Amino acid sequence: MRGFANWLFADSRNPDSPWRVILWWELRRIPFNIIIGIYGVLCLVIFFFSILTSGHLKPGEDAVEPMAIMAAPFGINFLYTLGWLVEVPARIFKPDLSPRFGPLLLKLGIGLGMFLITLPAACWGGYRLLQLAGVLS
Repeated sequence: MRGFANWLFADSRNPDSPWRVILWWELRRIPFNIIIGIYGVLCLVIFFFSILTSGHLKPGEDAVEPMAIMAAPFGINFLYTLGWLVEVPARIFKPDLSPRFGPLLLKLGIGLGMFLITLPAACWGGYRLLQLAGVLS
C-alpha cells in the first residue's frame, strides 16, 4: 500500500513539457477513480441505510435523485481534469515551479472529493445515531 501511495503522489519527472504533465495526471486517473469510487460506495451505503431507517422518507420518495448518482462520476472526472488544466499553465508561467505542485493538487483534489462525498453520509449517519441514542425522535 505504501508503494502505491508513493507512486500516486510521486513528483513529476521532467514536468517541463505540458505533455509530460498531462501524462502524469492521466496515469493516475484510473487509480483515483477506484479510490473515490470505493469510498463513494461506502458513503452511499451509510447514507441510504441512515435515511431509510430514520423514518423521514415517505413512501414513494427517493432518497436521492438517481440522475445525480449517474452524473457524479462525470463531475468528479471533470474536476480531476482541472488538475492538469491548472498545472500546465502554472508551469508555463512559472517554469521553476516545484515538482511537488502536481502531487499537492492531487492530494487536495482527493481530500476535497472525499470531504464532499462524506457530507450526506455524515449528516444522515449522525442524525440516525442521535435518533438511536434517544436525543432526537
